[in-house]
Amino acid sequence: MKMPMIISMLVIGSIALVLSITLPVPKTIQWILLIIAVLLNVTSAVTLMVIGVKRTRGTA
Repeated sequence: MKMPMIISMLVIGSIALVLSITLPVPKTIQWILLIIAVLLNVTSAVTLMVIGVKRTRGTA
């Protein structure tokens, strides 16, 4: 995965989280937005950590 795509996943996940918390939407849509936010944020955070570990091991 490329870095811009991972960062955009993190941004989209954060926006979905904020929207699910702040907008007065039905519970079903709120849960869908929360699930999307969790999946995108966890996936992008773990991927960024793996990339960071690979880069630090390569330079150390």
